[in-house]
Amino acid sequence: MRSLVRFVLAAGGIVLLTGVHAAEAQVTGPVEFATTFPFTVGNTTVPAGRYTIRPDADNPQILELTGPRTGVFFEVMQAAGTSDKTEVVFKRYGQGYVLKDVWIAGSGGVETLTVEAERHKASAGTSTIEHHVLAKIVRLVKRG
Repeated sequence: MRSLVRFVLAAGGIVLLTGVHAAEAQVTGPVEFATTFPFTVGNTTVPAGRYTIRPDADNPQILELTGPRTGVFFEVMQAAGTSDKTEVVFKRYGQGYVLKDVWIAGSGGVETLTVEAERHKASAGTSTIEHHVLAKIVRLVKRG
């Protein structure tokens, strides 16, 4: 019986610590950036332009990319490490770009899950290059 109680307490502690660790790297507010190139996020390709990434209200593992005539939801997971810059990282496969990471200065980041569109670009056999785009956190001002 004692070993069962220890197991349950240990498993609960691991789950609790994992949840706290994952929360550190969440994108908690809007992040804005601009690109001069079209890119793929999830299974959708969007044109060059100004974009905002926001967390989904119901699920921190889902982010929403919005821009001119664009709205895309995509799934992320915690990325390893921290960053001293707020930036969005793209992987370039040949001439195509894929949104891969979102980093928050002084915190962690998230990495997009690899989906079919990225696997298709990667299967072309071209080498990948990372392209970093500076972003900014949008501070929401409460009026009252």
